[in-house]
Amino acid sequence: MEFKLEKWQTQYVDDFMQATDDPHLSDNLCETLPYPMDIAFAYEYVKDRMFNSEERQKCRAIIIDGHVAGGVDIVFGEGVFYKTADLSIWLAKPYRGHGLGAEVISRMCRETFYEYDIARIEAHPYTSHTAASSALKKAGFVHEGTIHKAICKNNTFFDYDVFALLKNI
Repeated sequence: MEFKLEKWQTQYVDDFMQATDDPHLSDNLCETLPYPMDIAFAYEYVKDRMFNSEERQKCRAIIIDGHVAGGVDIVFGEGVFYKTADLSIWLAKPYRGHGLGAEVISRMCRETFYEYDIARIEAHPYTSHTAASSALKKAGFVHEGTIHKAICKNNTFFDYDVFALLKNI
């Protein structure tokens, strides 16, 4: 599937609203998206990613046929974790289950390792989110372990897996 990774722009706010107006999307995300999606949240989400300096994070819209199909962020650690980054990705419903996630993850990580002086990229999907785990494995990530009852969302505890991709240095 042909896609572009582009910096977020205000013209993507409406697409973001449509792509994320899905009651099941936030079920598998650590961040909570409102449902129904509202314009204030959508604008802040896009604005936050547009105006970051990219010194400590790289955020991209996944664009297919000129429209937002998802988003991918890599946020760099601080202190002793400054050589480690955290990856998160989401896809709009029509784009799930077609292998797009693995392709996006591979490209974003390749570009990030090339552009930044980091040694490791981690991802932390819920243990129950097998599609995310599969995409990470296809992109070359290795499962390093499971963290139990570490996330509490809507008064329910969740386990998450730790996946990592190391830079060949």
